[in-house]
Amino acid sequence: MDITVRVEVQYVAPEHALISDVLQMFRTPSWVRFMVRYISPHLKNAAPADTSVVESLASWKVLTNANDPAAQHSSCAASPCVICMSDFSAQEKDAVQLPCGHCFHHGCIQSWLKLRSTCPTCRFQFRKAFSGSYAVKTLNSALLLKPEHRYLTKDDILKTCVGKETVRAVVNVTLSQIASQTKRSQYPCVLNALMMHSNGESFTEVAPIDKSSMDNTVAAAAAGSRAAAAARHVRSADEMCASSDSSSSSSSGYEHDDKCRTKRVRVN
Repeated sequence: MDITVRVEVQYVAPEHALISDVLQMFRTPSWVRFMVRYISPHLKNAAPADTSVVESLASWKVLTNANDPAAQHSSCAASPCVICMSDFSAQEKDAVQLPCGHCFHHGCIQSWLKLRSTCPTCRFQFRKAFSGSYAVKTLNSALLLKPEHRYLTKDDILKTCVGKETVRAVVNVTLSQIASQTKRSQYPCVLNALMMHSNGESFTEVAPIDKSSMDNTVAAAAAGSRAAAAARHVRSADEMCASSDSSSSSSSGYEHDDKCRTKRVRVN
């Protein structure tokens, strides 16, 4: 089973770095290692619940009618749903009591468990939708360009200096599950680097820019994840691109290495 994670990352580019340097950095092992470190906590802490848990919600429904003797044994009527903070109505037929004893509206807890695998109140751990060992299969990075870049030529964009500026990128990481008993410690992966305008149009260094298709709409770039909500982070380029071999670093401050391999990611 593959997992796709989409996040937005921000970091400060090194001094004298050009946009072409940033795109080249997106294709290095240093970038892969940074993204693995970045998404691992999100996968471990925000994994959705297994589909069998969501399917069991219908069998966990309880009555909350205070006049019903059977409902008096339920604690749902005594406290509100902590997800929407609304009380259960007197004739509530959509209340769900989890095995841990806490109650929620069926729609509320269903939406919750599609993003997380724990009880919102006590953090009771349900079975996760995915677990085990994963390796990065593909990593697609899209550099978000500023509005002033929209009518520049491709070459002018690539030569734009972004040194010491905060650079934003939307990254899609696809992870493939691997056998836990395998002895391999590194796995090949495919890296792609793009540039993306504020109107959503994307292109690579070799792709032409069609100015006639550009409008004047400036839209904010969105980031999300199957495993969690959108995440933002600011890191220094030195931390992300530190090279164990100083001879492989260029004057732009980025590591350049055409060998792309990634270590496994463990999701418990």
